[in-house]
Amino acid sequence: MQDQPQAPSPRLSVVVVTFGGRASLPRCLDALSNQTNVDDIEIIVPCDDRITDLDTLRGQFPKAEFLPVEGRRVYAELRAIGIKHSHAPIVAITEAQCVPDPDWASQILDAHRLPHPAIGGVVDKDAGSAVSWAMYFCDYSRYTPPVQEGATDYLTDCNVSYKRAEIDAIADVWPVEFHETSVHWTLMAKGQSLWLSPHIMVRHARVLGLGEAIADRYAFGRLFAATRVEAIGPLKRWIYAATSCLLPPLIVWRASVNTLRKRRHRPQLAVALPAMMLVASVWAIGEFLGYVTGRAGKSLTPSNPHTTQ
Repeated sequence: MQDQPQAPSPRLSVVVVTFGGRASLPRCLDALSNQTNVDDIEIIVPCDDRITDLDTLRGQFPKAEFLPVEGRRVYAELRAIGIKHSHAPIVAITEAQCVPDPDWASQILDAHRLPHPAIGGVVDKDAGSAVSWAMYFCDYSRYTPPVQEGATDYLTDCNVSYKRAEIDAIADVWPVEFHETSVHWTLMAKGQSLWLSPHIMVRHARVLGLGEAIADRYAFGRLFAATRVEAIGPLKRWIYAATSCLLPPLIVWRASVNTLRKRRHRPQLAVALPAMMLVASVWAIGEFLGYVTGRAGKSLTPSNPHTTQ
């Protein structure tokens, strides 16, 4: 009996993190399953108990591997689990709320011919409610195309990729939870540079109601500050806490300037401004409490922080 030929090792692993269920997942997986010029992609979707119809998903998307995870996990845990389960020398991370362009994978592989350990791309948006646009502008205005290719201090976790050897070398920074802020700060502290490419694009497709947006901004503002506390001294911690009240106008101003300067989505910006001020204010409250307590909120805190897959 002849040995079965082994499948070729993937050149690119893609970890897809789901937000609150499977509603937006099919569009993302359909885009990943139909990438141009790249066949050897490993698609990994860590699924906690919010996604229950795994057999249906496996039938719809045979190219993806749905990885069951016991219990309910926070997003940073799902990232870490997916990365640890992947095999390719380049590991990309995106979110179910994003739809990668058809050449997304090939652009990532081309970009990683450069020496940078972490390479990210741009985030555009096609449609959505005023609240959804407000969240987009506050989160992604610096990644709205056009962007200039080059070194950067920031990359977004919905469109970022890494050389496996580089993140394996700092695995102690993400033993259970993979926070891109901590990973990126560690890489830069080692003298390495992050790289932003205008050619690697995803499209933001998340739709949120006002209540969900408020809960999201509070949780992630608090998480950002709690993560930051680990990398700064006590004096900076309390300075940041004291000045967090300045964040709402700063966030809205920065997002507005970025959008106006890029001459893109200006009508949507005008409609979204009131919601932007609201969600930015909620973020500031969360960030303040993150600095004061040094802890993330319950919704983004693992129920068992010592357990992973």
